[in-house]
Amino acid sequence: MNKIKIMIVDDQVIICEGLKTILQLEEDFEVVGIGHNGQEALDLCENNKPDIVLMDARMPVINGIAATKELSRLFPNTKVLVLTTFNEERLIFDSIHSGAKGFLLKDMQPDDLCKCIREVHAGGAYLHPDVTLKVLERISNQGAEMVSYDMSGSSIDQLTNREKEVLRLIGMGLSNAEIASSLFIVEGTVKNHVSNLLSKLGVRDRTQLAILAQKIMT
Repeated sequence: MNKIKIMIVDDQVIICEGLKTILQLEEDFEVVGIGHNGQEALDLCENNKPDIVLMDARMPVINGIAATKELSRLFPNTKVLVLTTFNEERLIFDSIHSGAKGFLLKDMQPDDLCKCIREVHAGGAYLHPDVTLKVLERISNQGAEMVSYDMSGSSIDQLTNREKEVLRLIGMGLSNAEIASSLFIVEGTVKNHVSNLLSKLGVRDRTQLAILAQKIMT
């Protein structure tokens, strides 16, 4: 079995050791490195080529946001999940703009963290539900300028009823696993629907799908 290689980067040793203990209990996870600042993250990525990096946002030397941006540029196959205690709007948007595939809060349950890592490794993205609401509220207030979409166009008409259901649930911030459970289908089928939605609606990623869902499904 090919294990998911994970690197932990946090300036608090106790956090790193706690996360390592949790993750090493999973048969499909392998912790390949631990760093305590953004520079160490970049150095360790060069040597270990992790699949996933759990990156603290606020660290010395190079902070997590700057390290995420550089890591995304240098190692495009490595996916960064920003993990922080701070549910701050600026951190959320800076993380997304820097290339993070997820923004997680440190108070999330271990099982949810592991599920999130697997989902992002499989090509998805994840925002903590509280974070998703902040993102959607901000975009709604700004007129959803991130998405250029003709509301009178026919793109929505070409969606199947099931694709519309999936789009609506994405707009509510549900993960692929949660959507599968809600619709009584397998997670692989949800992933196929998401791919079809991206193609049919002409948007780049899941975040834009969520934004679009808020505009056209409510």
